[in-house]
Amino acid sequence: MHKSRTVWAAAAGLTGIALAVTGCSTGSSSNSASTASSGGKVTLKVQTFNEFGYADLFTEYMKDHPNVTIVSDKAAKSDDARASVKNAIATSTVTDDIVAADVDWMPELLKSSDFFADVKTTDNAKRWPDWKMAQATDASGKLIGLGTDSGPQGVCYRKDLFQKAGLPTDRAQVATLLGGSSATWDQYFATGQKFMAANTGAAWFDSLGALAQVANNQQAEPFESKSDDSITVGKSDSNASKVFTMLTSHTDQSAHLAQWTDDWTKAFASDKFATVMCPAWMTQIIAGDAPDQKNWDIADVLPGGSSNWGGSFLLVPAKGKNVTEAKALADWLTAPAQAAKVFVKFGNFPSQTDAVKDATVTAKTDTYFNNAPTGQIFSNRFSAVSKQPYRGSHYFDINDQFGKALTRVDVDKTDNAAASWQKFLDAVKQLG
Repeated sequence: MHKSRTVWAAAAGLTGIALAVTGCSTGSSSNSASTASSGGKVTLKVQTFNEFGYADLFTEYMKDHPNVTIVSDKAAKSDDARASVKNAIATSTVTDDIVAADVDWMPELLKSSDFFADVKTTDNAKRWPDWKMAQATDASGKLIGLGTDSGPQGVCYRKDLFQKAGLPTDRAQVATLLGGSSATWDQYFATGQKFMAANTGAAWFDSLGALAQVANNQQAEPFESKSDDSITVGKSDSNASKVFTMLTSHTDQSAHLAQWTDDWTKAFASDKFATVMCPAWMTQIIAGDAPDQKNWDIADVLPGGSSNWGGSFLLVPAKGKNVTEAKALADWLTAPAQAAKVFVKFGNFPSQTDAVKDATVTAKTDTYFNNAPTGQIFSNRFSAVSKQPYRGSHYFDINDQFGKALTRVDVDKTDNAAASWQKFLDAVKQLG
């Protein structure tokens, strides 16, 4: 899932979407049909963000389709991007033939599904697991996005710090230590208590916010009711309340380092924390931030069982000038063969069922993580995911406020849990 995914919207990264829409072409899908039938030259602008790994694929596609010229239109800042795509929808202005979108934006985009073309075909209808398809399907069954990558999660850990604390260091033994296929949050924190008691000088994990991204994604309805999209966080027994209480009960095991800050980035190279929740794309972050650190490894396990953090889609505006050609390119880019190539070279783990089983994917190892079989580990982690949380119309904003509430307690230390929770509830009330 490319470089820099974040827990909270304000940090943008991979949880937020960088869909800065640029360009100035407009038109209708009927223009596309005439262009295709005439065999004329077609220029397709493809809006992506961070690193989708498409440069070589663009070259390959243009070689096989000499009438097509692909122009890469990579965005930078996600806040600007989000505003741009919302403006494009509001003004019914098409600026790119294909746009990339992060999963956390999909609820907003699905509310405006008429702006996008239906990209489902007989051939791609079964390409992804049901939970991935559901993230881009509107209430009428229209598929507005073709899945690119995914974010199945394991636990990355520091072997040297584990050894110093008297804990096992072999990745299979670490998976067992944390509960294996029956891993629970209680087991994770109990192990953390043992680690902290060893007084290594390091914390057990980086921050509560990092853990929240996993825990909330394991809830069927973290913030809103699927039945009527109503906000549920105000209930005393809400899923959000349970997660908040669980996490804030373990601030003593935290390094108090908010993700994506400079201090957090530098911490991967030092001895600040021993574990971090690790979606496939996080391995790129760690290796990039601490290239000389030789002790990071990854275990095929996750507190609470399984979770997927992140994943993107390619969407085609319905009134673009070259809709037919754009849909064909988006379909090809997200086919299993291309998804496998991207993972092998860039590490963006596929979301396509066949790609996850591809021999080149499962055979991949990572020398940085002590030759860990990352392809097989993340294939196992992906296969363990059976559902995703309901993301309603207010999910993005509530998730942002939830992160701020944890930050006040864990990082800034300006509020106790009760006070910060009340501020969270007050902020959510303003959302309506």
